[in-house]
Amino acid sequence: MADRGIAAIRLPRFCAEHRHEIASFGKANMRLVDLSEWQRLRVFEKPNLARGTRIVGGVGLGLATVATAGFVAAPAIGGAIGAATAGYSGAAATSYGLAFLGGGAVAAGGLGVAGGTAVITVVGGALGGSLGAKAMNDYVGEDQSFRIEKVKDGPGTPVIFASGFLSDRVDTWGGWKPMIERRYPNSSVYRVHWGAKELADLWNLTMQGGFKAAASKSVTALARKATASASRLVAPAGAVLAGLDVLTNPWFTAKSRAAKTAVALSDLIARTDEPAYILVGHSLGARVMVLTAALLATKREAPHIADMHLLGAAVAASIDKRPLNDAVGGTVHNYYSRRDNVLRILYRAAELGETPAGSQGFNSAYPRITDHDVSTLVSDHFSYLRAVTLR
Repeated sequence: MADRGIAAIRLPRFCAEHRHEIASFGKANMRLVDLSEWQRLRVFEKPNLARGTRIVGGVGLGLATVATAGFVAAPAIGGAIGAATAGYSGAAATSYGLAFLGGGAVAAGGLGVAGGTAVITVVGGALGGSLGAKAMNDYVGEDQSFRIEKVKDGPGTPVIFASGFLSDRVDTWGGWKPMIERRYPNSSVYRVHWGAKELADLWNLTMQGGFKAAASKSVTALARKATASASRLVAPAGAVLAGLDVLTNPWFTAKSRAAKTAVALSDLIARTDEPAYILVGHSLGARVMVLTAALLATKREAPHIADMHLLGAAVAASIDKRPLNDAVGGTVHNYYSRRDNVLRILYRAAELGETPAGSQGFNSAYPRITDHDVSTLVSDHFSYLRAVTLR
């Protein structure tokens, strides 16, 4: 068994198999016939010998645990994203790439370069390989709710969808089915389950931090009445968000989880032999899909994205749109509603005034990004599924 301990610190630091960082060395480059086989990468073949290892001591020993492959590789990976998706080079590429995965600059409400370093572990040529397997296992191990469920079979281009924070009454395959099957009747369909804790915390924030309603009323009902009192609602919601530490802030932790989910999903997609996929997402689920497409675009051999459908996207309207435009072979359809007060109020409070694409559109000049104003159909953040017809 490999011992990767540092010579000056003789601690038992076992290989990736015996630390359960990967299922096995033999599975590191495993191909998947179907995305629903993703759990094969979570079937460990060796005992977790590192579980009983306790690291004690001073700062010097603590530093030894930081130098993981992903952490050390983060600058290069950030540079790869900055170069491949935005055309930057050198330090500018590194800063852009890491901030991109960290949710944007700190000044704009993101986690910045430090957050991107913490989030990123794999990109580009590593997708579908051993580093990708490690990243997928790391992130899925953190998020016990993560799974990919095949909800429908079909011969057409596969559709993958992910929700943001929706009520349990809406957030089911039954809630999504009419919309997706109307547009893609012959496609197989996969659902990405992710971030249950983070999304639940965010739901609670909408209930308690400026969107609080009586127990008999839903957030939807409140959002419908919010237009006249928007200025009063921004202040308490913003106070709740501003008063929390970045690492415990529900909005920032949910954004970080979305980025990690995108890394895991892009690695799994890269392991399949499907030529293309269609991505659909609502709210922060749309953010997962935007990041997934950007990551896949950095790997030449990965399946390409045929089309994307973003509903009430929790993504800044001001993002660099070229990576998004270049990530798809067809069209990025962005459905936005000016009456989506959850986005218009909560998002802007969390992002220090930044406007989301889900409430005003991307307003992009790039040919593959198309905005659809559905304000007359969508009265709140939770109505997209039943009101929107995919183009």
